[in-house]
Amino acid sequence: MLQSLKNLAKHRMRQHPHLRYWVKAAQKQWEGRKRVDNYRRNSLICLEPDNDLNRSFIKTEIPLASNIEITNACNLNCLMCNTKLQERPYGLMEPKVFERIILELKATGVTSAGLHTVGETFIYKELEVLLEIAQHHNFRVWISTNAQFPERIEEVYTKFQKTLNDIRISVDGATAKTFEYIRVGGSFDKVIESFEVIHQLNEGKQNFKVGVTLDSILNSDTIYELPLYNEQFGKYMGFEDMNFWVVTGLSPDNSYFKSTFPYPNLIRSEVPCHFPFASQYFTYEGKATLCCRDYNEELVVGDIMTSSLKEIWSGEEAEKVRDQHRKPESLTINACQNCYGPHKFVENVINNFIHYLHFKRPEISTEEFGDTLTVLLEGMDQKMKNGDTPALQNFVKSTFDLIDRGQRLSPEQTHAKEPISTS
Repeated sequence: MLQSLKNLAKHRMRQHPHLRYWVKAAQKQWEGRKRVDNYRRNSLICLEPDNDLNRSFIKTEIPLASNIEITNACNLNCLMCNTKLQERPYGLMEPKVFERIILELKATGVTSAGLHTVGETFIYKELEVLLEIAQHHNFRVWISTNAQFPERIEEVYTKFQKTLNDIRISVDGATAKTFEYIRVGGSFDKVIESFEVIHQLNEGKQNFKVGVTLDSILNSDTIYELPLYNEQFGKYMGFEDMNFWVVTGLSPDNSYFKSTFPYPNLIRSEVPCHFPFASQYFTYEGKATLCCRDYNEELVVGDIMTSSLKEIWSGEEAEKVRDQHRKPESLTINACQNCYGPHKFVENVINNFIHYLHFKRPEISTEEFGDTLTVLLEGMDQKMKNGDTPALQNFVKSTFDLIDRGQRLSPEQTHAKEPISTS
């Protein structure tokens, strides 16, 4: 009940972006030093016993979140995504399918959804048609983009100011060289242009009309560029709105993940996965799937055009998938068998640590920043190899302590790759 009220309050607040801006500005000022301390506290909390290792999931009565794949086509072929390896034909969601989905979501209490899973949202040339539908039904949608369509960002965010007031931009690399190496086919100049468009929409203020977040992968290609993110993008958002998530193997080919995250003891199979128990996703054809990136429709459990969301969510096909995640030894789904990623605590500790280090030591060089983070990863990897949870907790705590004392940390071995070749 309390969470529902919070979600309702957030939904209403988003309909009044100017008010939201002043509330967030006051909140940011009020938190001040407390936010920095929370980065440390939250890192240690996620290391508490059973916080990450207990992976038994209970199906929620209704899905708590959803993403809608309005297209599976993408203009890029990023190294960690390998979108071009999917076997499905490219397609666009029909407006009637989109409307059916949001009506079913609303009927179960879900009031917002992202417009992506595998594809790029702005590939959909008649996106305004779908946004008109969402606006008509007072259904909030949010967009995640690779920022290669600045002119489209300006068009849709100008026309749908009450429906669209958040955007998440994926930027992997703070230099053109790294970004264009990872995001094959992308232009770093287009990214900057997109941020400038949003900055103009925000009248030169951060998060005034459009709330902006940046997501980047964290691996050996990006680890020595972290302070540069603030230099490049700090004009458009605070560093607290930049997230650095350890690269995952959620792709038809996870070789890039394995080669750029050389910490084997920090990696695990994603089975059992929490998504089938709490979230519902849809392909562009209206097929209901229990995976956030179901490249080849291996986890499809129903069709929204022939069944209600409640029927699908509690249906036999959905339970078959969940049973395989309850009993991993029975797993036959290829996509799940080959899905690997970092332990959840690794994502949380690393992202919090990056922010803590930035705010505690804002003048640190890119080299020292990368070295410090590498020390943390190497130490965590070693402690996990020995299976010593108390030692892991003590190591992470002591690393934060060393940052407080201003001590420089040097990695035992440098995992940064050789300079990226442009030839």
